[in-house]
Amino acid sequence: MAEGDPAAEKKICDELGLSPVIARILVNRGVKNVESVNRFLNPSLARLENPFAMADMHIAVERVLTALDLKEKIVVCGDYDADGITSTALLVSFFKEIGIDAGYHIPERGSDGYGLSVKAVETLASHGAKLLITVDNGISAFEAADRAKSLGLDLLITDHHLPGVKLPQAVAVLNPNRVDCGYPFKGLAGVGVAFKLATAVRNGLYLRGVEKEKLPNLKKLLDVVAIGSIADAAKLSGENRIMTSFGIEELSKTQKSGLLAIKDVAGLNSAATCRDIGFGIAPRLNAAGRLGRADICVELLLTDDKQRAREISLKLDEENNRRKKTQAEVFRLAMQMAENTFDSENDKALILGADGWNAGVIGIVASMMVEKFNVPVALVCFNGETGRGSARSIQAFDITGGLNATSDKLIRFGGHKMAAGFSVTLKNFDDFKKNLLTFANEKLSSKDIAPAIDIDLALSPVDLDMELIKKINSLAPFGTGFTVPVFASHKVGTKNFKIMGANGQHVKFTLENGAEAIGFNMAELLLEKGMLDGPLDIVYTPEINKWRGTERIQLRLIDARPAREA
Repeated sequence: MAEGDPAAEKKICDELGLSPVIARILVNRGVKNVESVNRFLNPSLARLENPFAMADMHIAVERVLTALDLKEKIVVCGDYDADGITSTALLVSFFKEIGIDAGYHIPERGSDGYGLSVKAVETLASHGAKLLITVDNGISAFEAADRAKSLGLDLLITDHHLPGVKLPQAVAVLNPNRVDCGYPFKGLAGVGVAFKLATAVRNGLYLRGVEKEKLPNLKKLLDVVAIGSIADAAKLSGENRIMTSFGIEELSKTQKSGLLAIKDVAGLNSAATCRDIGFGIAPRLNAAGRLGRADICVELLLTDDKQRAREISLKLDEENNRRKKTQAEVFRLAMQMAENTFDSENDKALILGADGWNAGVIGIVASMMVEKFNVPVALVCFNGETGRGSARSIQAFDITGGLNATSDKLIRFGGHKMAAGFSVTLKNFDDFKKNLLTFANEKLSSKDIAPAIDIDLALSPVDLDMELIKKINSLAPFGTGFTVPVFASHKVGTKNFKIMGANGQHVKFTLENGAEAIGFNMAELLLEKGMLDGPLDIVYTPEINKWRGTERIQLRLIDARPAREA
C-alpha cells in the first residue's frame, strides 16, 4: 500500500478543494505540490517545449524548406508498428498541407526487417527521391545512411530510440536522447519527434511571412500523436501528457474517414479513452505489420474515401483476429519450453529461442511472459542460422543495457529501457543466453522480481460513489507513467457469483452494497482457492459501466483472496 505524503495531500486539498482520494492519487504519481497539480489539471499547448531546443532542428527545417522551394521529391520512411505508422501519416499529411506531395515507405517485417535498409535507399533513389526522412527509426541505420550519401541522397533522421556513441551520417539527426541534445523532455515517442519537426517547419514558414491563417492547424494532428504515443507505451508525463490529452479530444470528435472507420470496427464510442486506443485501435494498426504489410495502415490514416477506409478497417480487424490466434499458439509453445527450462528459484531472466515462431508476435508474447514470471524476457525466432529477437523488461532492469553487455554476441540491437529488438546467430545464441542471464542475475535482487501490485489506498466500496469515480476519471489519460488508480477493500461481502465467457474464464459478482465486480480471466483463481463462499479482500480499479442509457458502478478486479484479519 502506498504511504502517500499526508502533508502534501492536505495542502493540495486545502488550497485546491480536491478530495483526499484525488490528492492521494496525484501524490502517489509524483504530482506533489499545488503548482504541479494546477499544471496537471489544466494542460495547455502553450506549455509544449520549443522544438528548436532539439539538436539539429534548425538544419532540419532549412532542408525541408529547401525541398519545398525546389519541389524535390521527399519520401517519409517509417516503421511497421503503430508509432511508426502514425509518425509516417502525420508527416505526409502535414507536408501535403504545405504543398509537398511526399511519398512514404514502410518496410515489411519478414523480408526487410526493422528500419531503413540499403535496398530501400537504392530503390527510393532510383525513383527520384532527393530527401529521405525517417520516423521512429534511423538512429542505427549506419549502412543505409552511408549508401544514401554515396548516392547523393540527403537523409534526415527523426527517432527516439536510444542512440549509441556514434550517429549515422545524415543532414540532421533529431532525437531528444542524443547525449549532445539539450531538449528538456526525453520521453517523446517517435510520433512526438515527428510532430516536433512539423511544428518547427510551420514556425519556419511563419518566419518567412506565410500568413498564420494559411498555415496548418497542428492541433488536428494530435489524434495520431495520441495513438502513436499510447501504442508505444510512452510515459504520460510532461509534453506527452499534454499532447495525448488534446489528442484524445481530437480523436473523440474526429471526422477523418480512417479514424471513424477503425473506431467503428473496434466498437468504440465517440468519446475516446486511452484504453480505447491501447486495446481497440493500436492492436489493429499493429496487426498488419506483424503478419503482413503495414502500408495499408498509413493509407487508412490518410484516405478521404469512406468506403476504402471501411475496407481497410475490416481487413485490419481480420488481421488482428489472425494475430490473436498466432500469438496464442506461440505463447503456448513458449510456456511449454519455459516450464522445462526456467529455474524460478535462481534465474532472474528468461531467454528462449525456437524455429517456426512468428517474428511479428514474439514481442507481445514476451510481454505476456513478463507478466507471468515478473522477470525480463527475451524470445528469439530462428530462420536457418539467424534469429530475430524481442525483449521486454520490468521496471528494475534496463533491457537495452542488458543487451549492450552481451553485444559482442549480437548482430545488432536497439530499443528502450523496457523493450528492445535484436538479431543473433544460432551459433552465438547459447553464449548470448548465458551472458544475459548472468548480467540479470547480478543486477536484480529477489525483491526486484517479487510480484507486487501498487495500491493507492484502502477504501470501503461504500465510499466509491458515482461523483468520486467521475472525479477519478477526470485525471485521465492513464497509462505508462500515470497508471490507473488501484484500490483495496477488505472483508467484502459478496453474492450472486456468475461464471462468464466462452471458456468460463471470467467471473462476476455483486457486493453487499449493490456494486458489481468483474474479474476478467479470474474465474480459475477464485474457484481454485474456494473464494465463492466467504468475504474477500479485493484489489480493483473502479469504473462506470454504461449500458443502454444507464450508468452503474463497476469494480474491475485485479486480484482477490479470502478475507484476512487487517
